[in-house]
Amino acid sequence: TPPHRGAPSYLSMLLKFALLILSLCHAAPLPSCESDTSSHCLGDGADLSPEGIEACLQALGEAGRSAGCNAYLSMLAGCGAEIGSGGVCAESHMNGETAACLVQRTPEEQLSEGCRAALPEKEEAKGLYGIYWKDGKRELDEDEVGELVGDELDTYLRWIKRKKGKKTDRGKERDYAVRTAKKAAASKQIVAKAEEAARAAKQAGEGAKAQQEAAMKAAEAAAADAVATDMTKTLKPFTRSNIKAFAAQAVKQVKDEL
Repeated sequence: TPPHRGAPSYLSMLLKFALLILSLCHAAPLPSCESDTSSHCLGDGADLSPEGIEACLQALGEAGRSAGCNAYLSMLAGCGAEIGSGGVCAESHMNGETAACLVQRTPEEQLSEGCRAALPEKEEAKGLYGIYWKDGKRELDEDEVGELVGDELDTYLRWIKRKKGKKTDRGKERDYAVRTAKKAAASKQIVAKAEEAARAAKQAGEGAKAQQEAAMKAAEAAAADAVATDMTKTLKPFTRSNIKAFAAQAVKQVKDEL
């Protein structure tokens, strides 16, 4: 016999329950009330409405809830404007993605001061991609390799094996293109530094020789810095001839300026 028209169907109850759980559950390490809800608020006769679940969680008290659930509820309280009507995370909140929106997707400058204060502290960057390869892939020293475990260690060792293995023609072409692009970018920065130095000398009333010397000194320093700060170690040291050319280009640019 079909259910009475005014009574909720079994399917609608399941859908409501699923949406409710989605609104309270988030993948680690995002704050969540999943375990608390499952353990304390889903028994026989429990009120499965959002208001009923919230009342159940609040009744547990801070000491009776998990740390993750306390963090989640604090976040909701502090970010009311962001998850309310018209807020930056209003739609995500309705779709059960509140924590992901507030913590991961929304730039901090778009959140209110109170909301930012209510968010969980960000974990310190660590590991292969968080620290060592943050600025590009490079070989690690023994101490750094010793910090890697599990999949990250396997990833690094496979990369080293490929890097030191015989390169195909396509691999060689790719490496050459990367080195060429990196050298071009560094050269542009070196010339810019040399121009600044030559321009400063010119504005100080110095002659052409002094401008050339200033540009040369700045180019030498910028070239050394570019190589030293290249985390991938693919940028080769610039020759004396390269540096002289950079300085000459800089002086010419300054000379042509009005």
